[in-house]
Amino acid sequence: MKRVLYWVIQWTWGLPQTLIGALICLRYRKRERFSYQDAVVTIWPRQKSSMSLGMFLFLRDGWTPVEHELLAHEYGHTIQSLLLGPLYLIVVGLPSILWAGFGPIVRARKQRKLPYSWLYCEKWADRCGTRFAGHRAIEQRRQQTE
Repeated sequence: MKRVLYWVIQWTWGLPQTLIGALICLRYRKRERFSYQDAVVTIWPRQKSSMSLGMFLFLRDGWTPVEHELLAHEYGHTIQSLLLGPLYLIVVGLPSILWAGFGPIVRARKQRKLPYSWLYCEKWADRCGTRFAGHRAIEQRRQQTE
């Protein structure tokens, strides 16, 4: 029942990001894929970035199952999608993309030695991933950096 509810909410309330995620998933349909907490995970051919759109997670090429915190973090973004619905792309998606990949912001972040989880939506994804995916790796990392 939980799985059905998760899918129904993602495909209705979270339709914009889930639809984009499904299209990207189709684009990389020949790549390795598995299910995680009812989300669809695809290993995509990007070596430096991972992303989550609705119920679709895209983990960077070279990702290994030992990296529980990356998987849990990306899953945390799916929880944000459930909560925010169509607002997700504006409230989480755009700030996250800029924080991760917009040159001037990345340089400023590195210059100021800010952890990736400093940004509100990334810290929130860490907390959601820890709570709902059951992994403690994120929480342990956060405690080490504080």
